[in-house]
Amino acid sequence: MEVTISREELKKEIIEIMKELDFVPKNESKGKTITLAQFKKEFCPGKSIDWIKEEIFYKYKPDFVFDIHPGHGRTIRIYESAAAEWMEKNSKKLPW
Repeated sequence: MEVTISREELKKEIIEIMKELDFVPKNESKGKTITLAQFKKEFCPGKSIDWIKEEIFYKYKPDFVFDIHPGHGRTIRIYESAAAEWMEKNSKKLPW
């Protein structure tokens, strides 16, 4: 028995499976911002927020962080795709 599936139907099914597995297309993460808590969970599990600020943000001043010293009523914004790229290139420099 042979089953024929159109390219469009196959594409829709693949997209659904990717969503179920939490895969994010590159173009969807471009420009997306995450919180400091999300950054900690994704890139520095086991490290404190203060460690992240001192050892990454203040020491290296990476361009993926917007408003490192936000003051009252504002939060640090982190560009996710740029953060992932920076962490991949520079993680060996960090004192884990």
